[in-house]
Amino acid sequence: MSTPVKPDHLASAIVQEITEGVTLTDNRGTILEVNDAFTAITGYSPSEAIGQNPRILKSHHHGDDFYLSMWREIKASGRWAGEIWNRRKDGEVYPEWLCIRKVPGSDGKDYYLAVFSDLSRMKSIMEGRSFHRSQDPLTGLADRFVLMERIAMSVDMAKRSGRSVGLLVVNLDRFKDVNDGLGYLVGDRVLRDVAAKLKAMAQDQELVARVGSDEFAFVVPHDIGSDRVDRIVRSICHLFRHPIVVGDIKVDLSASVGISLYPEDASDGAGLIRNAGLALHRVKREALRGGYALFTGEMDVEARRRMALEQDILSAMENGEFFLQYQPQVTMKGDSVVGVEALLRWRRQGGEIVPPGEFIPLAEETGTMVRLGRWILKEACSQGQVWRKAGYDLKLSVNVSPVQIYGDDLYQAVQSVLDESGFPPERLVLEITENTLRDDRGRLSSVFRGLRELGVKVAIDDFGTGYSSFDFIRNFTFDTLKIDRSFVLDLERSARNAAVADSIIQMARNLAKDVVIEGVETEGQMGRLGRERHDLVIQGFFYSRPLDPQLIPEFIESIKGQEAR
Repeated sequence: MSTPVKPDHLASAIVQEITEGVTLTDNRGTILEVNDAFTAITGYSPSEAIGQNPRILKSHHHGDDFYLSMWREIKASGRWAGEIWNRRKDGEVYPEWLCIRKVPGSDGKDYYLAVFSDLSRMKSIMEGRSFHRSQDPLTGLADRFVLMERIAMSVDMAKRSGRSVGLLVVNLDRFKDVNDGLGYLVGDRVLRDVAAKLKAMAQDQELVARVGSDEFAFVVPHDIGSDRVDRIVRSICHLFRHPIVVGDIKVDLSASVGISLYPEDASDGAGLIRNAGLALHRVKREALRGGYALFTGEMDVEARRRMALEQDILSAMENGEFFLQYQPQVTMKGDSVVGVEALLRWRRQGGEIVPPGEFIPLAEETGTMVRLGRWILKEACSQGQVWRKAGYDLKLSVNVSPVQIYGDDLYQAVQSVLDESGFPPERLVLEITENTLRDDRGRLSSVFRGLRELGVKVAIDDFGTGYSSFDFIRNFTFDTLKIDRSFVLDLERSARNAAVADSIIQMARNLAKDVVIEGVETEGQMGRLGRERHDLVIQGFFYSRPLDPQLIPEFIESIKGQEAR
């Protein structure tokens, strides 16, 4: 993004290379630019920070008078420098040395350049300690580096004494909702309360540490055959059966726990940490909120398989192993193809087809879906333009992952692809799953408005399977709603299932201009849907499986031929 200050390329390169964080804001406090060090220190990517106010970094350790005094000095002298406490994206509060200077822009407006250094390292050095703190400043617990030292020491002692060591990693489920809904001050008090209660469970030689913004760890040296680890797990589960009380506020929380044991699961401290993390990951991935898991060898095999698959995804992107197929969307009467949905496929160089359900979730989890998503958009729009030039003007539906919405500049990506391909924006339909609407709705509204400004259509996929999205759908106009295939599968089983499907379809017709029914495969399902519903669009094996792009014109002509007969 260009800035009113218009620095030359050399100056820009220098700003990106320096180790101090840099932000440039306009006179309304909107962030226009950040450098790489800003991201390294705060955890916020450029796409997350640009367009926001620096208040996203506010730690709430300073009162309003502090900020009023700061801005009075800036307005009077044009600069301010001093120590301030800010908050990283993961919730950690840290000290920084901040310098703010007013910069006149070439457009006659004032801009503000902020340069800051993370003081947490400097303070450690000045106090004669190692680089890392030994104590978490918020909770007073040991930090992750003390934890690692204690685990290594406990394992070493256990080897000599024939004892065992248990490691429990405790993660607070959806703690971000507490910070977002109640504010960081309440969130901090909740963390301190949880920390105190966990610490109270510890006996001699046991250690409780805070290892992340919402994650704790418990080191438990014990005699082989002891049930000490089991008792701590039960105590942790019991702790979260009751709300955490902060003043007049009751906060309902749950926690997931991953457990590994020496010598059963690992031969050293590093192995204990890794395997407890794998056990925790299993709990999280299977949505066992408030549950726990003990490490198993199968988890290790699965982790290695997933790591190999992740590397294979990256290689597949480089080797051109991904390709798109397109499933036609046909009118209920079967007389016209109105559009197609682009579907990602992966064929390994040896010919093996990898199921999308196996690699897409991993691509989303690892962030590679951002790059894949851009490729899908580019490939699909280029193909759509080829069809248009051949006389087939189809709507083109492309799935958009939540990772693309929250981890990428989707507006810029779509605009760039449309400009490059020449595909008309009004024929592009971006599909998001209904459950995505449970996330940051302010961000979603902003993204959807931007896409609308481009002329792009927005569709809700898997409609009817969401949990709390109806209020969002009611208040934001979507162009298309796609009824989830689960309603179609149940159509022929009972009149009750058919009535539920009818209700969902009618609701969708009232909420959107276009309604697409997914997963229609049989004549019986078509009969239950009612062929008189001419406004509905069918997508499923009843009309066609996903096709290679060169077969789409042939299919369209076959549909036209049926109409002629």
